[in-house]
Amino acid sequence: MTRPWGALLPLAVSACVWLGGGAERLERVDEADLLAFAQRIDSFYARLEKLPLDSLITFEDKRLRAYFRGEREFSDYYASLAAQVRRAQFRNSRALRIVVREFRFEGEDIAHVDVTLVGEHIRALRPGDIELRRTDVWRRSGGIWSLSPDKL
Repeated sequence: MTRPWGALLPLAVSACVWLGGGAERLERVDEADLLAFAQRIDSFYARLEKLPLDSLITFEDKRLRAYFRGEREFSDYYASLAAQVRRAQFRNSRALRIVVREFRFEGEDIAHVDVTLVGEHIRALRPGDIELRRTDVWRRSGGIWSLSPDKL
């Protein structure tokens, strides 16, 4: 899936050119690192779009696992996401689109990514889209950004 970088890049530059930490600690983020991070998160969330988020085929997707440091992290993230999608009553447990609303750095190696999963309601007669908002934590280790999931 190709995503328009014209839409994501201004969000990245305007929202994330400073590391978190308050007024006492403002440092510029390297633009190449910022772009690499934005591309990595964009490719991950694009991969999740339209997949059945609570199915075995998605759980066994090796490309999704590449965004995690290990099997335990992937399993924790997947279980949390699948449970949230089921509770939100997404039809076929699919997010039709995932919107990265914001990301912010909490130091050089930790970032928070606010996303909205948009889908149809499980009941076909309920018009309109439903949304599920979540914040994912990404950590950089050895120069690679990986998801650091919450536990259930």
